[in-house]
Amino acid sequence: MSANPGPGAVAPTLHYVADPGRLAAAWADVLASDLDDGALGTGVSRFNEDAEENLARLAADLAAGAYEPGLLTPVGIPRPDGQVRMLHVPSVRDRVVERSVLTALTPVVDPLLGPFSYAYRPGLGVADAVQAVAGLRDEGLGWVARSDFHDCFGSVPVPLLRRMLPALIEDPGLLTLIKALLGRRAAARGTAAVVQGLPQGSPLSPLWANLVLATFDTRVARAGFPLVRYADDMVALAASRDEAWEAMRAMNAAAGELGMPLATDKSEVMSFRDGFTFLGEDFGPRYPPVLAEHRVEEPDRRVMYLGVQGSHARIESGRVIVNSTDDSELLNVPSGTVQRIVCFGSVGVSAGLRSWALATEVDLVFLSRRGSYLGHAWPAASAGRIVRLRAQLAFADEEARWLPFARAVVNAKVRKQAVLLQRYARRDNAEDVLSRAAKMEQLTVMLPSCGTRDELMGIEGAAAREYFAGLAGIVPNEMQFDGRSTQPPGDVVNAALSYGYAIILGETVSALCAAGLDPGIGLLHAEQDRRPSLALDLMEEFRPLIVDQVVIAAARKNELRPEHGRREESVDGVLLTKAGKEILVGGYERRMLQRTRGAIPGMSGSLRRHLYRQAERLAACVTDPAATWTGLSWR
Repeated sequence: MSANPGPGAVAPTLHYVADPGRLAAAWADVLASDLDDGALGTGVSRFNEDAEENLARLAADLAAGAYEPGLLTPVGIPRPDGQVRMLHVPSVRDRVVERSVLTALTPVVDPLLGPFSYAYRPGLGVADAVQAVAGLRDEGLGWVARSDFHDCFGSVPVPLLRRMLPALIEDPGLLTLIKALLGRRAAARGTAAVVQGLPQGSPLSPLWANLVLATFDTRVARAGFPLVRYADDMVALAASRDEAWEAMRAMNAAAGELGMPLATDKSEVMSFRDGFTFLGEDFGPRYPPVLAEHRVEEPDRRVMYLGVQGSHARIESGRVIVNSTDDSELLNVPSGTVQRIVCFGSVGVSAGLRSWALATEVDLVFLSRRGSYLGHAWPAASAGRIVRLRAQLAFADEEARWLPFARAVVNAKVRKQAVLLQRYARRDNAEDVLSRAAKMEQLTVMLPSCGTRDELMGIEGAAAREYFAGLAGIVPNEMQFDGRSTQPPGDVVNAALSYGYAIILGETVSALCAAGLDPGIGLLHAEQDRRPSLALDLMEEFRPLIVDQVVIAAARKNELRPEHGRREESVDGVLLTKAGKEILVGGYERRMLQRTRGAIPGMSGSLRRHLYRQAERLAACVTDPAATWTGLSWR
């Protein structure tokens, strides 16, 4: 894990934290949290009596750098075993400030946490952790080493955390505030007591714990054991009992490096065959099942993919009808359920269907038989789009404005590629795969100093070489994937990647047009060969997040197999069979329809909606010099 969040991340500042609107939102969260517990605490009630004045005073003190955190209040919570769990609860003022700090820091810290942590992260939770464990089980990893940390929050090495903070926070005022929060003492019988580690009860403690434990996660994964960690409760998965004990030793070693000992009484090796409980779920050989529709959000309208060569689509009596060359009906659906139509190769579209699509703003996307992007049909430009087009041309001519976006695009893509490698690191490939992921993260450190497109594309190219070499160690040997080949694709995996990239390129063009931008005016990719260069820019982070994830998962599950590729005398390279295309398109649609939260701060919705939102955020940058574009967090 690199502590540097990379270019494009919005730098958190004290001014951001002190903003009256954000403090008011933070207070609303504190109030709601207390109400969820059943009754308002004394401190919350007092603050609420004159909340407006209290918030104004907080904003003024923070802005002036005069805010001083209060003491922590020890609160003992009886446990079922007769022991007492000690919380250290901040004052109400501190809780409001901490929640505002949390809002500022989460978009910067969350992308650094990797693919192994599921707790205290927006948009992730127990159900996602359970599905991750079930998926690894179905991959053939039948044993787990389960453990947790002894006094997790109390043993977090705060000195290490303090050393990490300057790489995340450049603003001196905010850094001073956070260090003061970390240095609070606890009130105890009229004196002050030192709090070991992080105080339980502090809104910021879970974020800090996840940040520190990201190094633990990486250390275990580097040993070849995929990890699923929910706060301090975790399992590392292995193929055999002996390997599971090796995983336990790897966890102990990683915990020892941090000075955070594991709880020996809760550490054990177990198998799915015998069954065990984790996160309240009973795991067995087949239960819980992997849910293909996990987090999939069924939309009111769907994308229609037309790929039968020689078929013809028309609209009649409010229905979209597709017939084959022999006039047999292939599809007949209500037109109101169609969101966009994607045509591959020689698929005919009637004049009536074309007119209906343009009038109702249903995108018509045209791809070649192999999947290369050919073009789009969309309605004539509105007056607002013309204004944005002029602004876009000005944006593209001003290096100080487009260059940060281009850096952020490369950073977002490379980080997601590294996460994908980390997700599939196993005992037989971990050393090579994770060393390549580490090299890729190191390359991102150079992005802030890149001052030209060529320099940025050089970093992107170097990272891509490491990435696809790493993928070669992840894809099953029988798929014969030795790296990226494009013109033509040399194997089934490359054919599927190219096909998927063409599909998402068409969606990205649609998203940019909907946002009022011209997809041909590139910022990172130069304009050439009539390609939609800006769409190539915007889709970069979605390649690994959507297409690569779908293709690699299908290959590893033996859903996508060598027989799903074919060669024709008239065509160079490998083409996907009809069955191969159906596997890819089905997986692509499920992934795009997955609902998530936290990938963009304050937003929830399907990944398809996130693509459109990224286009809207780029349009905001074009028209507003103060706006900033950042990549998504992996979800």
